[in-house]
Amino acid sequence: MIGKPQKLDWIRAGDRIYVNHPVKGEVMAHVLGRILYVELWQRTRGPQSPWVPTGNSFAGFWLEGNIFLLNWQTRIYLLDESAQLSDPEIQRDFAPHAKKFAQSDQTAEVFFAYPPAMWKIEDIGKFQVEEVDGEGFRLRPGAVGRFIHASGHESRALVLEDYEGGGGGEDTVWTGYMIGEDAVRKE
Repeated sequence: MIGKPQKLDWIRAGDRIYVNHPVKGEVMAHVLGRILYVELWQRTRGPQSPWVPTGNSFAGFWLEGNIFLLNWQTRIYLLDESAQLSDPEIQRDFAPHAKKFAQSDQTAEVFFAYPPAMWKIEDIGKFQVEEVDGEGFRLRPGAVGRFIHASGHESRALVLEDYEGGGGGEDTVWTGYMIGEDAVRKE
C-alpha cells in the first residue's frame, strides 16, 4: 500500500517547478517523471528475517537536464551528476563503509573518499519502488534496492542506489547537493 510522501507531495509528472540550485541559482525545470519509494526494514536482524515496509513513502523526480530531485526522510537532494556502477565497484568503494556504519547501529561517524570529495555516511537502508509515473526511469514497480546517503563539504551530497536483480534498476551513484524544502517551488 502506498503511503503519502512526507515532502514534495504536490509535484507531479508534467509540472514545471523552480529549484534553487546552490551553484547555478534558480533553475526552472520540467518534471519528466515521478517515482515513489517505500522504506523497508527488518523487525529482527538476520539473513532469514524478511524486509517489510515501514509505512513511510518518499518521492523522487526526474527533471529535464538530467537532474534527480529526491526526498528521503527529512532530507531533500538535488542530484545533478551520475555514474552507473558495477557490483564489484560497489563492493570495493562503498560496501566496507556501509558495513562499518551498519555494525554501529548507524551511530558511528564513517568517512570515505569517493571522487570528487570525502563523504560522511548519514543513512543506509533498503527500499522498494512502489510507483513510477512519466518518463526518464528504467524501473518497474517492485524493484528492490539498497541505498547509502552521504554528506560532504558545503552541502554536497552523494546517493548510491544498488538494485537487486530484476526490476530494471541500474546501480547508480549520484552527486549533488542537500537543499531545503523551501528551495523548491511551483511555477
